[in-house]
Amino acid sequence: MTVTAVGAWKPVGPWELLDLLFRGMAVGAQLGLGISLARSADDRGLRVATLLFVISNICFTLNGVRAIENLLGPVQLLLWLIQIGSAGYFWLFAVTLFEDRSLTVASAAPAASLTLIGLVGQYGPRASAPSIWTLHNVVGLLLALHALVVIVQSGRNDLVEARRRLRVPFLVLIATFSMVLSLAQIGQTLGIHAGWYEFANASIQAMLGIAGVAVLLEARPALFGVAGGGRSAPAESRTLDDSGIWLDRLQRAMDIDALWRREGLTIGDLAKAVGLPEHRLRRLINDQLGHRNFASFVNQRRIAEARAVLSDPANAARNVASIAFDLGFGSLGPFNRAFREATGVTPTEFRRLAMNYA
Repeated sequence: MTVTAVGAWKPVGPWELLDLLFRGMAVGAQLGLGISLARSADDRGLRVATLLFVISNICFTLNGVRAIENLLGPVQLLLWLIQIGSAGYFWLFAVTLFEDRSLTVASAAPAASLTLIGLVGQYGPRASAPSIWTLHNVVGLLLALHALVVIVQSGRNDLVEARRRLRVPFLVLIATFSMVLSLAQIGQTLGIHAGWYEFANASIQAMLGIAGVAVLLEARPALFGVAGGGRSAPAESRTLDDSGIWLDRLQRAMDIDALWRREGLTIGDLAKAVGLPEHRLRRLINDQLGHRNFASFVNQRRIAEARAVLSDPANAARNVASIAFDLGFGSLGPFNRAFREATGVTPTEFRRLAMNYA
């Protein structure tokens, strides 16, 4: 059975019809998911990262399909341009959602770099094209692997229970799609060509898109409702009846005992000091204090103290590294990153500005 399309379209076979059907389902699911998540995210950076990730996925789904190429014409080039940076957009979405990173020019650099490499591979010297595309694929793979590492490792500091539960299904969805896509590509590399390759790819994308809608939309309020530390969570989420007592103990442990100065402090260490089960402490800090990440909760005190120390002329002779170690940072790098993220400048620059106004 074949269907002849309008105009110059070539006949479309049954596999291609099913391919188009499932790709349409995938695009619909991804589009609905992206709009819903982007509208519900309070943080502007997370909204942008979500939309970029979803749009790149949609472009990846539509790219390279003959019937769609005939329909879109020159617009297909725009889809290709966006989808060659898709691994970078996935990385950006992962670190923004799971690590609560701010959206900056530097964080957008990986996707831009992938796009640039792809353009060179496509329009540069033909002799170097295979090497350029190999580089593109390697960089994309490394970004995807790093994103998966971020998803796993950031779970230790995550205070949002819904986001902690989301990590396993999120990883399963990604692993399933990657495995099916890799098997198809290996088969094509070995010279095994089958009409159902594209159909299998499209059907997997459709199922994963629908599964992603079910997984992410269920956890949407907790995942995207409050972004950034120090902001109050909705009143309806505050369900710890004895939260006042535990908040007092938490404040005593952090402010009087100054546990935040302890290098390598974990949520488990703090839970033992407070006398509260770890899962309840996570919920207490998230619901009552508005922090989504344990590192941001601890660093809030560390950075506040760092600002005071760096602004004090009496500490002008102290080097920045000794201040970082005294505040509980294991090395200068994490201190510089945390300080710059909180203030917009490095500790050294902050001290210089503070001394000029002193």
